[in-house]
Amino acid sequence: MPPSIGRHIEHQGHPLIVGHGGRLYQPQTSVDAWGRPRHTQKVTKYRIVACACGQPFIAHDGRMKTCEACKAHTQHLRNTRRTVEAKRLPTTCTQCGQSLTAQRRTQLYCSRACQQQAYRQRRQDRPRASTNRKGKGDR
Repeated sequence: MPPSIGRHIEHQGHPLIVGHGGRLYQPQTSVDAWGRPRHTQKVTKYRIVACACGQPFIAHDGRMKTCEACKAHTQHLRNTRRTVEAKRLPTTCTQCGQSLTAQRRTQLYCSRACQQQAYRQRRQDRPRASTNRKGKGDR
């Protein structure tokens, strides 16, 4: 439940006032032309938002939807899922069968020569498209 409207809170060393819709305002005091103090409120970029876990937190940006604890938890889950789902690196060249020390996950061949040989085989194995186009002279 968000704090009540008009309540004063402290955030990063600044006093803020809770406004309507969870907006936070920074109180300012100025002196008018007759020397009287005037109290105004400057709108800040901060806002009190309720996280999915039910905990209210201060959002510094309109895009913030979760508190820091939930954000860290989802990031941890995402990182562990990536490590589990990661493919194993190939240990042998798919063309010649020679042992391979892959520097990246997508490396399949031990050399450019094997890569070129595999390309030529793939090109030879696929069916050829017919080239029966009529040219300008053929009518």
